[in-house]
Amino acid sequence: MAYVQAQPLPLDVSCAPWKATRSNEQNALLFGVLYPPIAEAMGYDVDDIHQYACGTFFGWVDRKVPKTPNNPAGLESVPFRSTTRDENGRRQVIDKKRFSEFVAHVERIAAKAGVFIPMEKVA
Repeated sequence: MAYVQAQPLPLDVSCAPWKATRSNEQNALLFGVLYPPIAEAMGYDVDDIHQYACGTFFGWVDRKVPKTPNNPAGLESVPFRSTTRDENGRRQVIDKKRFSEFVAHVERIAAKAGVFIPMEKVA
């Protein structure tokens, strides 16, 4: 409290209960071990695979985009949220349990695509 009181004004302060978020090791597993072979096998880049995994796990929402001849409705489907951002785009990293569930979801995507994940790299 003393630190906050000593800061010059104006000041924006927020407070929320602490929760354990996914670890750096969990994130490295996702982006360094799981996504690359899926992306290579399916012909997409890692970011595309991440967006697809987030959408199929958290759900999809339509957002407005400029209308074009290829998209006369002016809508695009995007994930409801990601592993690090909530539905409003604010930083909100999911907790370790939810992240583990997400990783299991990604592993199922890999299995359905016939992609072998070299889990010996995880140890």
